[in-house]
Amino acid sequence: MKTKDTRVFTTVSPNISTPIRCALVVLLGLCFSHGAIAQTTAARAPQAADGNSFTFALDNDWLALSRRDADYSGGFLFTMSGPAAPQFLLSLDPVLGFIDGLWMPGSAATSKSALQFGAQAYTPKDKKSREVVRDDRPYAGLFSLTSTRMTVTGDADPVWSSAFTIGLLGTGLGKNLHRGFHRLIGSDLPNGYDHQISEGGEPTLKYTVRRQALALDSSDALLGQRADLKWGVEGSLGYITEAALMVSGRLGKFSTPWWSLYPERSEYYVPSGSKYEGDLYLIYGAAARLRGYNSLIQGQFRHSDHTFGGSKLEVGIGEAYAGVVWDITNSTTLSYLVRYQSSEIKHGTGSRDIYNGSLYLNIGY
Repeated sequence: MKTKDTRVFTTVSPNISTPIRCALVVLLGLCFSHGAIAQTTAARAPQAADGNSFTFALDNDWLALSRRDADYSGGFLFTMSGPAAPQFLLSLDPVLGFIDGLWMPGSAATSKSALQFGAQAYTPKDKKSREVVRDDRPYAGLFSLTSTRMTVTGDADPVWSSAFTIGLLGTGLGKNLHRGFHRLIGSDLPNGYDHQISEGGEPTLKYTVRRQALALDSSDALLGQRADLKWGVEGSLGYITEAALMVSGRLGKFSTPWWSLYPERSEYYVPSGSKYEGDLYLIYGAAARLRGYNSLIQGQFRHSDHTFGGSKLEVGIGEAYAGVVWDITNSTTLSYLVRYQSSEIKHGTGSRDIYNGSLYLNIGY
């Protein structure tokens, strides 16, 4: 959200490889075939009974106690989770179900679904300049709608999850919201949005798949505290194309299943309600990513004033996070996480590690 001469950059959209172009076209066609797909997936097995919830989330660098306002400057999320999510008018679940049904093991046994609306903003370090900041990442904004599914077949069996996202890059609304928020908190106004990725607006898509498995589950790991540890692999194709290996764990008092929490990715994190109020536990994890393409820094099909070519970007990216989850009641959960990501850009001002904080409030109903 993203050289010897660090000031040589392309000023047109990157030459995206043919496989990625083809995949995006296919996914776009699936999206527009929503009605036909809905009929195809209507006969799938019913979703297992669980509760509904809303999650409100805020991402910002100042939540990580950082004074540097750059890179992933901030975003917000609103998520509807549970049986009501795939029934919502704007749900992409029929599209996701169709794609999953083509290949995913046990895709008919979906146990949890969610629908999420999100917004993300990315900026260079110098936000006062109205000109292109050539040695730093470009401005980028994304509004997105994501449907997610999780397939659970047994308490200790591996779990599959997937997500389908449609989004809009380069909108004026993103610029106005970002500038308005900075006025509210008294921060420097981001003045370079006229040069953002896909300025004027461009649709985008992404399909994500994850497999996670339980590695350790102990009811008395440390001073009577419970602990679990899981690992997983993930791949995505679309506006971010990458593969990842990840590990995460919990320590403390908790009563939710090991697969119920997946904070490795901010945009998919939905803290589920506990069986008991008062649960309090630490969460932590790390991930290694091999990234092939990121439209938020490389651009997409539409012309962008400032982009980075793939040769100027790191292929390997490391991540780590830690946080705390508090089940205030059996239907209300508050979570706080701090995230770290290694630099996406190889050289220049934009070559820096990224810190970000996230705050989540989940309310069941």
